[in-house]
Amino acid sequence: MEFSRSRIIKIAVMLAFLCCMLFANFIAVRMMFRYGVDTYFYDKLLVAYTIGGEKGLKTELDKITVTDKLRRESVLAKDFSARLQTLTYPGAFLQDKVQKNKKKAYFIRNLRSAAIVLMIVLFGWQMIVNSAVRLKSKKSSSG
Repeated sequence: MEFSRSRIIKIAVMLAFLCCMLFANFIAVRMMFRYGVDTYFYDKLLVAYTIGGEKGLKTELDKITVTDKLRRESVLAKDFSARLQTLTYPGAFLQDKVQKNKKKAYFIRNLRSAAIVLMIVLFGWQMIVNSAVRLKSKKSSSG
């Protein structure tokens, strides 16, 4: 079985389209959700620390472990509870975590947007190529 150049290009375009579609619709959405939950969790703790100090932070942490609506939040709460004793500046740590998670979420969102734009470009390119091939075949068959 021999592959022509045009067939290899079509397969490559189809695979690129498929990868972009999977990333934009599944992988990126899950990653943004995860970073969103992390940002929400650490921001909530940062607000509690800013308002109530270390006592407010511990109170909020206890609330989270009791209500634990999201499984990811309860995992983060357990991890942070263990880490809290070793932190000298919890406010700085929380601020850093919030900023890093926001940056990651924005980066993934921008990658998702780029994947969507790439899908639109590939789809448009395929439409143009297919219509050019149809016009060429109509001209050659009628001429």
